[in-house]
Amino acid sequence: MLTVILADDDYLVKEILCDTIPWSELGMEVIGLAENGQEALELCMERQPDILVTDIKMPFYNGLEVANQLMESGMRTKTVLISGVQDFNYARLALNVQAAGYILKPIQLKEVVSVLKKVRDAIEMEFQREQVLKRLEQQLEENMALMRDKFLNQLMMEQVGSDEELQERLDYFRLPFQAGQDMVVAVAEIDEYDLKVKNKGVERVHFFNFSIKNLIEQVLDNYQAGICFTTARENEFVILLSGDYCHEMRMAQIFESIEQLLLEFDGITISIGVGHCVSMEAASLSYNRACNAIGYKFYTGNGSIIHINDIADSNAMGTLNDMNGSAKLGELQKLLLDEIKMGNKPRVKQALEQYGMLLTGATQLSQDYIRGLFLELIITAYREICETEGESAEVTANYSTSMESIMRDETLTDIKKHVSAMLLCIADYYGAKYNKKHHVLVERIKNYVNQNYMDNISLADIANEIYMSTSYLCAVFKRETGETINEYIIETKMGSAKKLLKNTKMKVHEIAEHLGYENAHYFSYSFKKYAGETPQQYRNKQQLG
Repeated sequence: MLTVILADDDYLVKEILCDTIPWSELGMEVIGLAENGQEALELCMERQPDILVTDIKMPFYNGLEVANQLMESGMRTKTVLISGVQDFNYARLALNVQAAGYILKPIQLKEVVSVLKKVRDAIEMEFQREQVLKRLEQQLEENMALMRDKFLNQLMMEQVGSDEELQERLDYFRLPFQAGQDMVVAVAEIDEYDLKVKNKGVERVHFFNFSIKNLIEQVLDNYQAGICFTTARENEFVILLSGDYCHEMRMAQIFESIEQLLLEFDGITISIGVGHCVSMEAASLSYNRACNAIGYKFYTGNGSIIHINDIADSNAMGTLNDMNGSAKLGELQKLLLDEIKMGNKPRVKQALEQYGMLLTGATQLSQDYIRGLFLELIITAYREICETEGESAEVTANYSTSMESIMRDETLTDIKKHVSAMLLCIADYYGAKYNKKHHVLVERIKNYVNQNYMDNISLADIANEIYMSTSYLCAVFKRETGETINEYIIETKMGSAKKLLKNTKMKVHEIAEHLGYENAHYFSYSFKKYAGETPQQYRNKQQLG
């Protein structure tokens, strides 16, 4: 119910308005009467009505002055002005005070009701609009955390606009950073994560990750050191540190507190990779190096804190700003590892030569940094073979020798020679393994076909039986035998058909059914395409012979 105050120095006008207007039908209630402007203003300030219906000409304050003071005070009361003077100046002043309606004397009931209905509709529309805006603002606030994490993930992948745009986003998401300030990105991983979440449902895994993130944030909040967020990668918690906490000694204090809290929480240990100190705009560079650092956890053990400075010379940081060069190195490293695992020695040599040439041209890099990159190649390749194939005495011996040699080498030529020897040793191991593995695989395929060719088998059936993709099976079989699997299936079927035609009295349609063909016509067509003659012609020839 909307509340109304009536103000007029004419008692009869107020009485008429009170008694003749159907207030209840309009959804309104008169809560006060005033005889002059001052009284009207005081009543409005006290009762906060939705609508004030007031005469313009009144003692002390006129209606326009009351409306103006209500507007300046910020009250949302809608004002309807009554005037006995048909003067455009009043109408203009009514606009200035944002009057919601204007009624002329002598008062007409229909006119008053019409004006009040319009005011009521305006109030209701304004209320609905406010409710919609509040709901949208609430939804926006509820999704603020998700949008913040999306922005932070984008910041880790690429530079986000100019300093002004970056600062605007930092302020919008209420992040405690300034564009241009120094910061460090660290990447934390839960040790033995798979064991921690094993046999837990999706909901429990999300709750587990949410709990870990909150515990890390709790420490960061206590120190006012930075923030933590998660990425699309499972078991990756990104920590942004700024200010004094960019220094290793202060970082160590933070990381120690995080480790202690997680250990007390659920016996959890974590490992942390720490990137370079960079400006906020270059956060993606620090993030990439932190990811590289955490990759060394396999060699340093659980509960490790690995600074990128421990792996590569921090003096080379300036060259990392060349995103194209850095990306090219990453591409070549991936290509090298792929070719090593395929046992393709010529391609390994070629990719390694390109890798060496790219580093040879980077004269601004320190010798120690280049040495570190080559060590990273060997370490990554050795880790891969140990994780997938287990340790080999020969490979392990070469690995130890190569690592010692590279640490002693004083020239890039010597370093490349020892790196090449180690990587080719691993490629040899994979090559021998694949030759043996492929031979066994081909025999398994042939055995399966020989045992099941009568069931109209498909490539998918073979792949499901051997637990490998159809594309991989087809590629290996073709390379090892010179023919496709489908060709071998047909060959096997046709070989069996020839024996049956020659040695039995089975009819052609019976042989077709026995070999898994849906009808005899298609079997005859396939046989003629393979043997150059129909099944009956083949049988007749064999009998004559």
